[in-house]
Amino acid sequence: MKRWLAALLFLASNAEAAPTCDASVEAWVARCGRFELVTCHRGVVVVRDAEAKLDVELRPRSPESFRAAGELGLAPVGQFPDWSKESEPRRRALDTLAACAERERLPLERLLPEPTGQTPRVRPPLVPWRLLAGLILLVAALRGRASLLLLAIPIALARFAAMGSAYFHQNGQGPAWVGYAVRDDPGLAAYGPGFPELFALAARAWGSDPERGVWLLQALLAACVPPATWLIARRLGAGAWVAGALACACALEPVLARLAGTESYFSTIFSLTTLATLCCALPLRPRELWLPVGAAGLLLAQALRVHPVAWPAALVVPLPLLLAPGSLRRRARLFALGVALLGAIAIVLAGPALAEVSRGSLGQQWLPNVRLRWELLPQGATPYWLAGAVLLGALLRSWRGVVVATAGVAVIAAATLTDLTSAPNPAVSAAHQLLFLPAAVVLIAAAARRRSAQKPLAAALALATLLALPSRWALTRSPTDALEAAFVRELRGKLEGRVAYLERAGTQLSVLPLFHLERAPLREDDVRFELASLPGPAYYFRSSLCSTARGAPVCAELERSAELELVTERRLRALPSMRWNAYAGDEVRVALYRIRR
Repeated sequence: MKRWLAALLFLASNAEAAPTCDASVEAWVARCGRFELVTCHRGVVVVRDAEAKLDVELRPRSPESFRAAGELGLAPVGQFPDWSKESEPRRRALDTLAACAERERLPLERLLPEPTGQTPRVRPPLVPWRLLAGLILLVAALRGRASLLLLAIPIALARFAAMGSAYFHQNGQGPAWVGYAVRDDPGLAAYGPGFPELFALAARAWGSDPERGVWLLQALLAACVPPATWLIARRLGAGAWVAGALACACALEPVLARLAGTESYFSTIFSLTTLATLCCALPLRPRELWLPVGAAGLLLAQALRVHPVAWPAALVVPLPLLLAPGSLRRRARLFALGVALLGAIAIVLAGPALAEVSRGSLGQQWLPNVRLRWELLPQGATPYWLAGAVLLGALLRSWRGVVVATAGVAVIAAATLTDLTSAPNPAVSAAHQLLFLPAAVVLIAAAARRRSAQKPLAAALALATLLALPSRWALTRSPTDALEAAFVRELRGKLEGRVAYLERAGTQLSVLPLFHLERAPLREDDVRFELASLPGPAYYFRSSLCSTARGAPVCAELERSAELELVTERRLRALPSMRWNAYAGDEVRVALYRIRR
């Protein structure tokens, strides 16, 4: 996996070398002792302690800094659910760097040749032209069948009636993504510019309620998936019964329905890759390739620009070119030509963004650890899916069956072994595996062409869907941070002035959707901050982090620093959105206070 990813990023970067560090920065690191300089790029310095096996980011201090020291924000690179439990050499290395930053100022203006010393702010276009162009080409390629996509409207309405809309993103960061669509955010720009490109216009159109615009566009894109699934299955040779069962399974899948009314990039990527897969199911011969594969390239490039989690799922999008009806030799030639064309479009339109991510702080954090996660293979239902793919291929008793079985094994391995999210909770793990559902539809449809197997297979798919509903429905429960954000949405229209709240305690976050208010987000280090110092009118929101071990003493000190008048409160169920975080007790109390003078 490292090889293909490195090759993709190399092509995307146009062989551009990473910028070197200024001599004054190198001298500063040398004076800190045992650290070695790794890179300087986009306002970030990365240093390494080889003995402690730890890389640390140094960047200008901000409210999101893991640890503040002087003018610097320090952050260890990697997944550290509880820093206090890390090894003594690692904790000592971070303390040493913090002492250096307190003792001597790092010349921030020398981090980059750019005078700002900050990550360039994303300037999203007002019109998501890649999405619109891809949809226009898809409609043209579908011809009269494009009218089926209009079924997205009643599907979206039915899902909204059943599930509503709410935040989904783990660790309380959902409002941060909506804020990224509303305004520039150098921090989230490290993931890629695709999210604001898609949602900026919709979010800004709703003014003080930007979530509504994001959720509406997201719901409409997601509602295109069931009719697209029907078309994919029919183009792959499945009968109406099997195609209908697959489309209904996508429409009724609780996790998909939950994701549809959220800001989650999982839903965005799933919708775009499903439509791209439909594009790849349309060509039957080389002269029919250019229009649909051009549409697929545009949609896939947009998905790749949203978040790096789209990279593994993008690899299986061209499968219909190989598995559609027709001579296997002719399909193989069409597949090779289509992959070349699709790859070229994706590299041209998404390559610079992928290169930017790989060279930025996110790439420095994740790329060194990219590998196949074999330890994840026994988890969940993966072995059953694996056995099913092999069985389906064997039943065909042909070279095509071998190809289907091999493709099934590859898809399931990609879905299971490429964990880019560290599985923070079961709902996110399910959302990640659903990114490969379009490929599963292709495999099932390709293996279900015999007329005698149509109704039994459709019945089996319907039964499996119904049996899975209870367990899948349990995954749709909103965690505490999403319930807290919904409560704040109810309140913010009645507020004016400044709102202070604890936003970070350790690795746990609670970003509140206060887009058009003056925010005063506080960290664990701000324990001595006095709420009474805020100019009025001012409020204090007791966030869910006040019910955590790291946040409770900070909130207690903050609440003693001013006279507070309770405005309203709510008790929420304690359900952390990250498996390594926890709340104290079964309930979490959140409350809004007016700061009295």
